[in-house]
Amino acid sequence: MLDASSLHDAFIVASGGLDEYAIAELVAQHAPIDAYGVGTKVGVSADAPSLDSAYKLVEYCDRPVMKLSPGKATAPGRKHVFRGPDVDIVALRDEEPPEGHEPLLVPVMGKGRRIASPEPLSKASARCSADLARLPASACVLRAPVPQQVRESGFLARLRARLQAELAEPRSGAGRFAS
Repeated sequence: MLDASSLHDAFIVASGGLDEYAIAELVAQHAPIDAYGVGTKVGVSADAPSLDSAYKLVEYCDRPVMKLSPGKATAPGRKHVFRGPDVDIVALRDEEPPEGHEPLLVPVMGKGRRIASPEPLSKASARCSADLARLPASACVLRAPVPQQVRESGFLARLRARLQAELAEPRSGAGRFAS
């Protein structure tokens, strides 16, 4: 796709669950990859539990951006999450909580320093227990859990639609991204 768009200078980085065997296989297949990001498989012993995570860029130079890859699409912009009695809402960071919803994200760091006192472990444990108790049993099963209902705010949905429409417009040149 990059070559077809005349983006021959694009730098491709592969990451996510890579180890020396996966990299050797990609090299043997002549995959057009410029660099490999290896983290979990290097920093964690194979017999220890680990959490594989991914970083998704949502804003660049104060402009909202999004990823559109099938199965990997992201919502643009900095977010906030609000918990309500029936549904959680993902919203843009500066939105006010909808009626009957409470903010789930609270600032704890600012400019590299703690801005709030640490919460007692007993309070964090109680909150975690309460959050788990409000989940339906179907969301707590080990195999084939049913995800909790979450929806986007109207502002976030409109921003996503606007950026998707902008990306659908024919453009030329390198450096094209949703903003």
